[in-house]
Amino acid sequence: MQENYTRLNNIIGWVVFAIATVTYFLTIEPTASFWDCGEYIATAVKLQVGHPPGAPFFQLMGNFFSQFALGDVSRQALMVNLVSALSSSFTILFLFWTITALGRKFAAKYGEINDARVIAILGSGTVGALAYTFSDSFWFSAVEGEVYAMSSLFTAIAFWAILKWENEVNKSPRADRWLIFIAYMIGLSIGVHILVFLTIPAIVMIYFFKKDPDINKRKFILYNTIAIVVLGIVFALIIPLVLNAFGKLEIFMVNTLGMPFNSGTIFTLILIIALAAFGLNYTRKKQRPLWNTLILSVLFILLGYSTFITLAIRSNANTPIDENNPEDAISLLAYYNREQYGDWPVLHGQYFNAPLDQKEPFIDGNPIYVKDDESGKYIVSDDRKNSIRNFDKRYKGFFPRMWSDDPGHVKNYVEIAGIKNKDRRPTFGQNFKFFMDYQIGHMWWRYFMWNFAGRQNDEQHRYEVDKGNWISGVNFIDEMRLGPQSNLPYHLEHSPARNTYYFLPFILGLIGLYFHFKNASKDAWAVLLFFLFTGIAVVIYTNNKPFEPRERDYSFVGSFYVFAIWIGLGVQALFELIKNKNANIAIATSALCLLLVPGIMAKENWDDHDRSNRYTARDIARAYLDSCAPNAILFTNGDNDTFPLWYVQEVEGYRTDVRVVNLSLLNTDWYIDQMKRAAYEAEPVPFTFEHEQYKQGTRDVVYYQARKINRPWIYATEFIDYIKRDDNSNKFEAFDSKKLIYFPIKRFRLDIDKEQVLTNNVVPDSDTSRIVDFIDWRITSNALSKRDLMVIDLIAHNNWERPIYFSVTVGSSSQSYFWLDEYFQLEGLAYRFVPVRHGKKGQRVDFGEVNTSIMYDNLVNKFEFGNMEAPGVYLDETNRRLAYNLRNSYGRLAQKLAEEGKNNEAIEVLDLCVEKMPEEKFPFNYFIFSVIEAYYKAGATEKGRAMVDLFADRLDEELKYYEQFKGSDRKLVNQQIQAASSYYQMLLRIVQQYEFKNSNKIEDFQKNDLFERYQNALRPLGMA
Repeated sequence: MQENYTRLNNIIGWVVFAIATVTYFLTIEPTASFWDCGEYIATAVKLQVGHPPGAPFFQLMGNFFSQFALGDVSRQALMVNLVSALSSSFTILFLFWTITALGRKFAAKYGEINDARVIAILGSGTVGALAYTFSDSFWFSAVEGEVYAMSSLFTAIAFWAILKWENEVNKSPRADRWLIFIAYMIGLSIGVHILVFLTIPAIVMIYFFKKDPDINKRKFILYNTIAIVVLGIVFALIIPLVLNAFGKLEIFMVNTLGMPFNSGTIFTLILIIALAAFGLNYTRKKQRPLWNTLILSVLFILLGYSTFITLAIRSNANTPIDENNPEDAISLLAYYNREQYGDWPVLHGQYFNAPLDQKEPFIDGNPIYVKDDESGKYIVSDDRKNSIRNFDKRYKGFFPRMWSDDPGHVKNYVEIAGIKNKDRRPTFGQNFKFFMDYQIGHMWWRYFMWNFAGRQNDEQHRYEVDKGNWISGVNFIDEMRLGPQSNLPYHLEHSPARNTYYFLPFILGLIGLYFHFKNASKDAWAVLLFFLFTGIAVVIYTNNKPFEPRERDYSFVGSFYVFAIWIGLGVQALFELIKNKNANIAIATSALCLLLVPGIMAKENWDDHDRSNRYTARDIARAYLDSCAPNAILFTNGDNDTFPLWYVQEVEGYRTDVRVVNLSLLNTDWYIDQMKRAAYEAEPVPFTFEHEQYKQGTRDVVYYQARKINRPWIYATEFIDYIKRDDNSNKFEAFDSKKLIYFPIKRFRLDIDKEQVLTNNVVPDSDTSRIVDFIDWRITSNALSKRDLMVIDLIAHNNWERPIYFSVTVGSSSQSYFWLDEYFQLEGLAYRFVPVRHGKKGQRVDFGEVNTSIMYDNLVNKFEFGNMEAPGVYLDETNRRLAYNLRNSYGRLAQKLAEEGKNNEAIEVLDLCVEKMPEEKFPFNYFIFSVIEAYYKAGATEKGRAMVDLFADRLDEELKYYEQFKGSDRKLVNQQIQAASSYYQMLLRIVQQYEFKNSNKIEDFQKNDLFERYQNALRPLGMA
């Protein structure tokens, strides 16, 4: 067996690969998912430009795989998703080989590597690799079209390659080719994600451990320091320095020497090649192989990075998706540095309550250059003078973990860190408490334990005891942290995402970690560096704010990968602990660990990672578009009401007549440029601003300054003309002597051309008499951003030629909808702006008036549901949350139909809603009340009461569960108790209103069984 080790190692590695591949192929999502996946798939299929810092290599691979759809646009997303699946299964393959490579060195410490130890080594690789195969976070990324799976592959290859170098360096003069290969992998990986950078310290330490076996304490510190410096050079110096050189020489040669555009880029490229050729020739002549290898490594990093050229090429083609417009070296540097997302402190900087410096509140930023075809030069678009806030030095410090001044973040900082006075500079101790409690405990350790102990459910966690915690299945331990684990409410107990591994993967990994350090300390230290940099270092660098819009466990899969190495080595450690070792013991040990670790993980995780047959993201995206009339303009706001829509339009060619305008991006000049161009069947958005009037640094914000004018309102067209002025008549001088544009009044008027409204069928025939002569609306903000100006510009000049819609997910306040919500008409998952005033302003989810004819056709005849109701189709928290918007829309439509006397249609709508969004998958919450009330309004009292009773059953379960929290633990669930009590009261009000509407006696109602249930449920809690 020893003689056949290499062959067995390869065969079993490929068997493990096959298991992972089958797993991911069986559970892969067949279309786009929510969040960034729709954007990545769309930009891959058509080689477009996604959000910074870009993923061109992923897009190239996705484009290649998409060709295998053979023209079937509905299968192109699946082909791109397969890139992630195969990347993940290849990651597992290289993990297996990494574990066995380390395992051979580990086993050698115990003696001769005999047949039994060979079996144990191969068993350890199998257990560790399959444990990672079935781990929660990695499996999640493996079955969707995102970059994290491919990023993991590059990480796995890079670390495996340094072990190959280590094995060959004393055997072959060509071993250094592995170092150059690693450099190339790092370069290519930049075109996917920069996670692989974090392997560099471990790689460098393995290099030093091999080159210098006699390392003392001083050398150990020196080599670790060098390892971190090398990481810094690769991450923050090589690529930015090269891109900066491209940019600076381009500007110099074009602006100063008068040469054509791209002259500096070409010259810089020639200069790099010349310097590299000289360096390689010189080091070869001088017999300096290390320097020769370093030069080649830098070259191969740059060669790998060259995939970014595709972004510049495609950006110059003005593709429909062209984020940040990185057409040249200058803009490519800003794109790589993610400048649009701003900056944040890492090791030193401001605290959340830092005031601006009194003497110099603002400092200059780097000027923004853009290409000017008329002059043939690069001109300054934004000088960025006084553009960066300069904080008071007294409120800056080391390791500022609490730094964001957003009021929501500040509130959470205060609560989590236990700050008594939020106006005082926070202490280092308070920052460190927040770091350990939230950034480590909440944002890393919780995710780590999800993967190796168990997960409570998939709800977004904000320190609740019943949402998103890690659990183990060992009740007495879970109860110490989370309270009682018996008598769980239905949806907490039956959540598909409730997975428990009884600490077995965690314990096996700790055993592997301990014995790795005990028997191969140098290898263990390198692996530990890998673990720390892909875990804790990510936490420190990202400096997360409380709370993130989604769970971020995918960011830390590198550290989970490393722990899987130790899980594998734990198998070997257990084998070596047995006195009478033989092949049968090795097989038994491996089989038992295989059953108890990856076996349990696969069993527990399969149901909530199986996305096969799920089409919800695609169909909800279609529903947004189907809510719009032909040639409409649809305003969206976030990732999940934008990226899936991009996917169905760009890839599947669905409703390309609708122009989707993302309000978050509308603050940028490059995005406005794109909106002013036609795309497929959609005409340009008719903004009247010219580029010079909205370019970066121009009209980014305008401010309210009260001025007397001759009437209490201003025409919207006059307002836009006023804002467009380039003289000083619309400007005031700020405290830094910078002149800023102001607006003198907050009330706007839009005159209505009724003939145009009727010609374009803007309102239904039943509402023609309600068309107003003019629309007056008042804004409440003292500042308007560029996007606000663009929306007002469109409203002012559209003249009802293009239907204008806002998605229902744009926001929950009137300001979110630009204070126009009194003139909204709900037609599905979007509000249409119409010249009919619908009375009161909306609140939270009930903006606008329902157009029953259009909305009925959309919700009953057009909308599809992506199999969300099908048994076995798992819907995670994101899918459920977005589907609740649908539930609310069905309830509102049914209520309006009932008010119009169309009870049969109302009941049909409600029955469809209940069928497609069953309570077993979509727990009742605030959004169900419109459905319940609609049943009552439509005369279906029995159906309404059945839903009331089912909701009451669930509330009884919850309150009975919360009753178990005694003493001081009760405060852990006070918020949940109050919510359940409020829901119960809302149910009581509905029952009283519709079932006791003919009775004026409160006593009659109090005899109702629901009232008695309510009292019985709350009495033990002291609330009846």
